[in-house]
Formats: sequence, structure tokens, C-alpha cells
Amino acid sequence: MATIIEHAKKLIVELKRIQSPGVMPERIDGKVALPSFISAGDDRSILLSREMDRLLNLIARDFKNSDPVLCRSHTDQEWNREVRRAFGVPLADLDLDANLDVSAQSLIDQVRASLTSPQPVFGAHEHVFGCTLFGNNVAGFEIGPVRFEPRLDWLTRKAANKLEISQITARRLTRRWNGARLRKRKQSIDAMHEEDIIAAVGNCPCVCSVRTSGLASEAGTLKAQTAAHMAMAVIALRWETPSRTLDGFRLLSDPGVRREKSLTFIPGKKVLGGSSLKGMPHGPRIKSQDWASELKKHQPDFEVAGEAIAYFLSASGQVSRPRMMNTLAQAILWFHEACRESVPVMAVVKFSASLDALANGAKSGGIRRLITARLHLAADKPIRKDGPTMKAAVEEIYSDGRSRTIHGTNDKLSHDWTSTKALSEQFARLCLIMSLDWAASNATTDDPALLQR
Repeated sequence: MATIIEHAKKLIVELKRIQSPGVMPERIDGKVALPSFISAGDDRSILLSREMDRLLNLIARDFKNSDPVLCRSHTDQEWNREVRRAFGVPLADLDLDANLDVSAQSLIDQVRASLTSPQPVFGAHEHVFGCTLFGNNVAGFEIGPVRFEPRLDWLTRKAANKLEISQITARRLTRRWNGARLRKRKQSIDAMHEEDIIAAVGNCPCVCSVRTSGLASEAGTLKAQTAAHMAMAVIALRWETPSRTLDGFRLLSDPGVRREKSLTFIPGKKVLGGSSLKGMPHGPRIKSQDWASELKKHQPDFEVAGEAIAYFLSASGQVSRPRMMNTLAQAILWFHEACRESVPVMAVVKFSASLDALANGAKSGGIRRLITARLHLAADKPIRKDGPTMKAAVEEIYSDGRSRTIHGTNDKLSHDWTSTKALSEQFARLCLIMSLDWAASNATTDDPALLQR
């Protein structure tokens, strides 16, 4: 694999090549391809050929891969922009006739120095999303860095700091969310902030706020959305069928409730029209005091789930027990994705992935040990009256469902997998609940393999 210096040498050669008359702009299939460019300071800019674009992306990748924090704090696109900015002045000032080896080393040294010099500090941010949760309002609560609260409670909390939301905007939003119609405001910065809040919260009765620190803008927003989904999955664990509960939990940016229309043509008969409702307008109803009791009863489990979500959002990954939190975070994320999956066999694959994460990647044998350790169910015992043994059930879920589907050898792909999906969901739900509970009771343990003992 080529080194950064080798990429830099090719970059210099390519920069020299495009100085020749007629080389730029490039053509694709006979048509002019608009070039990209980078700023070089003092109103200067450098046109980039497609090959230069490619080489800069490779250099940015190598820089990023060498720094674990960058891998967590920036998206690839964000980091590519940072690297290109760092290349601007050194490339513009480069002596194209100098020794290639010396120039390449100097170029990389200058870029590295620019990238490691004091950079903008990505401090604390609070990412806000309108969301649906229960069918009624409950008091605000937190799962680690994720907070859910009724929108008027959120507004009161944010308006307490006048630098965040002005009193005028707070009054107008309160009236709007209480059903009043508002006059259009004169154009101003504050009016724009009001419109941004309306756009972000929409008609959602609830607001989800996610706290991050040390993450660049795009990475922070994307991770915050994922963290919100992970928290929703943790909440849904308290219901017997989390996938049904999650049908009503969504961020404003998620697909909404919709009716899907269909047409069926039967030869010799009329056209048959049909429709089905996808999603629910909200989750189950629960009395505020009942949810408060649930939070208190399972507080240690919610705290551990919050730890796992905080680990996922961490810019450094330096938390008290990173291996355990990494395992739990992946299990929660896979569980959420499985619950959202509409294709039953693919849901089986994802629930199996959640179980496999909790089993420390030890495949079906590890999942059996996990179930025995956490659910106290022996491999040779039926999972229900007249049902299969636990070992047979795990084989159906993991070997027949997950492995063969992933490897393209599932000869039962067209079968109905809804029963297997329901079984895998229950195993994944119970194992995740009991793993969170075990991690809460063993607060200093950082070995996820112990979940199988």
C-alpha cells in the first residue's frame, strides 16, 4: 500500500502536469468536466484534476486512520475538507522544479503541522430533534446524554437562558403550540431562529435533546440521531414486543405514519385496490407516574444503557470500561435496527447480530452460553411447552436465519420468517435486558466475555 509520501509525490507530479496548456479543464466523454478547487489564501486558488482529488482523499484517509480520535470525531467528508484547506497554501507556494522527494516530504510536513496546530475546539453541543414517544406526555427524563421532554417543558428550560431562546420567541412558540395562530414576524435574526425551531420540532409533542462534546458538526448531528434511536430502543425494551412499541417512536426526520397503496390485477377479474398503514402516530400510552416508577425500578439498567450511549458519542472513547460499553452499544444499535426492519428474515439477521454482540462474537455456541447464563435456560431444555430446545431454536435463528442469509446460501429465503423473527426478538430483548442488569451489578467489570458465565 502506498504511503502518504508516495501519494504526495504523485500529487506534485499531477500538479505539474496540469500546468501544461490545454490540459484543464478535463473532459469526460467529450464533455467539459467542471473542476474543483481549493483556496490558497490571498485570493488565490488551485484547480484540481480528478487525479488530484483522488490523491487528496487518500492522503486525508491515511491521516485520519492514524488518529483514533479523528475516526470518532469527524465524518470522512468533514476531514477531507480540513485536509484540503491545509494543502492550499503549501501547494500554491511549491517549487515544481525542486527535488521531488524533498518537496513531497516538505509538503506533508507543512500539512501535518497545520492539521496539528491549535484547531477550533468542538465543545459542548445540544442537538435537538422533534419526536414522538408515548401517547401522552410524561415528565422529562434522561438516558445518559439523551433527554426526552414535552416540547413546552423543553421551551421553558431553553428560554431560561435568553441567549438560547429570546423571550419573544418563547412567548410566540408557547402560543403556537397551544393552538393559536400567529402573525408573521418582521425579518430578523430572532425570527429566523424561531422558524428553525419550528422546522426542527414540527408538530411533534416531544423534544429529544442529545448532548455531545468534541465532535465536528456533521459527525455530531449524525451521531446524535443514532444516539436518540438507541435511547428509544432502550425505552422500548420495557414492552414485551419492542418492535411494535418502536412503531410509534420516531424522530421528525424518520419516515412518518403513512398509508401504502397497492394494486392487484387478476386475469378475467376487476382490479383490486388495497392499502396498509405503516407506522403508528405515537407509542403506547402510560401514566406519567407509572413511567416514573418504571424508571426508578430499573434505574441501574437505564444508567448502564446511558453509559453505552455516552461511549458511542465519546470523541476519545476513553470511558471507564470501554470494552463492555462497546459491546452493549453495538447490541443496542443492532436491536434498534432489527426492530425497524420490515423484511422478517432481515430482522432475524439483525436480532442475531445483537445476540452475537452480547456473546462477544462467539457465534451460536456463544449465544447458547449467553442464554444459559443470563436467562438460566439449558441448551437441551424446551423453550416452551411442546416447543424446540433452546439449542434448536438458536440454530434456527443464527445458523438458518443469519449465517445462511448473509452468505447467500439460505434456500428458505422465500419462506415466512415471521415466527422466527418473533422468537429472535424475544431472545434478543431478554438477553439485552439481563446483560444491562448484569453490567449494572458488576460495575467495575470490563470483560464482555463474562456475560456468558
